[in-house]
Amino acid sequence: KDIVDYMTTSRKLCRYLHIPLQSGDDGILSAMGRRYSAGEFRKIIEYAISKIPLLGIGTDIIAGFPGESEVAFENTFQFILGLPFSNLHVFPYSKRPGTRAATMPSQVPVKVKKKRTVRLRELEVSKRTAFAQQFIGQPVSVLIEKLTNTGKAWGWTGEYLEAVVPSEGVHRKQMITFTPRRRENAVLC
Repeated sequence: KDIVDYMTTSRKLCRYLHIPLQSGDDGILSAMGRRYSAGEFRKIIEYAISKIPLLGIGTDIIAGFPGESEVAFENTFQFILGLPFSNLHVFPYSKRPGTRAATMPSQVPVKVKKKRTVRLRELEVSKRTAFAQQFIGQPVSVLIEKLTNTGKAWGWTGEYLEAVVPSEGVHRKQMITFTPRRRENAVLC
């Protein structure tokens, strides 16, 4: 909460937080050894959005952790669906020798992990697109990282949206303000 409160007044910080969730199911969070519940995580996100409505929020999700049933996965999917995430880093669980999880019972089959990962990544695309479209017609700050030979410049907004803008008069490492008129004008992804 202190960071969010500081962000509301600071002009030095981007309007983006990456807060790892890992799973939206309390049973899986417990099996992972996490010291928070899905409900506690939700309260943090809701607080942040109440203070900064267009805050970019990213998270990490592991699909197919040992013991993740269809119900547990669906709990995670619905949890993510119900929160305003703008970015998901989705990973299928992979065994790491020497870890407690590698020897846990109920290892999820590879095909199931892949299917769940694909479903979560599809959700990520729709959530990121919906978040980006909120900025159409509004000025955004873009840090230019790369110029292309096709008259475009590439960079990131302060909300961690990838942006492709016209490069005329723009230089690398420059912060510009740009107002996308429609998705095709400035690609926010």
